[in-house]
Amino acid sequence: MAYSLSRKAFQQELHGQPTDLFTLRGAGGLQVAVSNYGARLVQVAVPDGQGGLVDVALGYDSLQGYLDGQLSMGALIGRWAGRLRSGLLTLPDGAQRQLPTNSGPHHHHGGPKGSRFQVFAVDDVQADALTLSHTFRTEDDGVPGTLRLQLRVHITADNALHMAWTGEALDAPTLLNITGHAFFNLAGAGSTHGHTLQVPASRYVPLAADVCPSGLVQPVDATPFDLREARSVGAAVAEPSEQLSLAGGLDHYLVLDDHVWDEEGAVRTPPVSPVTPSQGLRLAALLSEPLTGRTMEVWSTAPGVQVYAGHGLKADPVRDLGRGAEQGVWLWQPGDGICLEPMEYPDAPNQPGFPVRWLAPGDVVQGAIVYRFTGLGWAGLGEGCDDTVHVIFK
Repeated sequence: MAYSLSRKAFQQELHGQPTDLFTLRGAGGLQVAVSNYGARLVQVAVPDGQGGLVDVALGYDSLQGYLDGQLSMGALIGRWAGRLRSGLLTLPDGAQRQLPTNSGPHHHHGGPKGSRFQVFAVDDVQADALTLSHTFRTEDDGVPGTLRLQLRVHITADNALHMAWTGEALDAPTLLNITGHAFFNLAGAGSTHGHTLQVPASRYVPLAADVCPSGLVQPVDATPFDLREARSVGAAVAEPSEQLSLAGGLDHYLVLDDHVWDEEGAVRTPPVSPVTPSQGLRLAALLSEPLTGRTMEVWSTAPGVQVYAGHGLKADPVRDLGRGAEQGVWLWQPGDGICLEPMEYPDAPNQPGFPVRWLAPGDVVQGAIVYRFTGLGWAGLGEGCDDTVHVIFK
């Protein structure tokens, strides 16, 4: 059975705001627990085909766990996901603004007061849906302009978890780049190196020596980032690569194939109109676990996806001691979870060849990420699998 969470363990006052835990249940059996601290996915539990549930997202069993543990665990990331080199933000007029830094010299995942550290307001709670909101302020993240964000988390009958947001610029030109940072493990425990991953992307963004984007888009051919056909995560991360060494592992942005590049490797036609969740959803990734037959489709409105294979999970008891199979504890090892983070081009405001959309006051932008779970239970087990799998992962 899925880990039983205590709502009380998530209820306290933080930054003068009440925190809580909300458990949503869909008609198909999917169960999702969400904390309004960082709009975090605390639990994603899928039916196991035998009347039980299996957690397929890493997490802690209390708010304190999230305060002490992996900073991005399960969180909604904004106002700008990814790194901004040297903490600089290039404005539309070419001037540069210094933002607070929190990853060496860089501004990372919204900075030290990004959305992952904020308590979201709870606007509406239903059996299968939750609506949260947060207002981004310049005094928190350094980004010019105030932006109000509303997030709706909804479970559909086909066992899909929808995260759809609307952002409205209120008083000055601003921008928005949202992603989700859940660590997934479709087996429920152990390494994800046996998972297979497929991403419809023939180009990727290589990193420079400072682990920020080089500004180019290059072919994935003959690289670990060629995931156009499903391959094991373990095989990808084991491939000799200067890029993998530079990042410490697989942590790179792949550009989905409906975008166009010029001969220099830069985006030729940046999008200029807002993308809505109802139009423009595209398949970003397909993650599968062969032994259980479980599959997770990731759909999004973003032009690409950051693939992070979890090498930052280092078996540090302070940061990496979380929930495990059958309500036990699990000291996470490198690769025990994988993040698939649909987002805008990394460092785009500072890269002339990358598309970025500045929002004028009154502009509204929408986006969405959908995680759809299929192959639930044991119907998808391949030939040669024996009954021991049924016992190990309940």
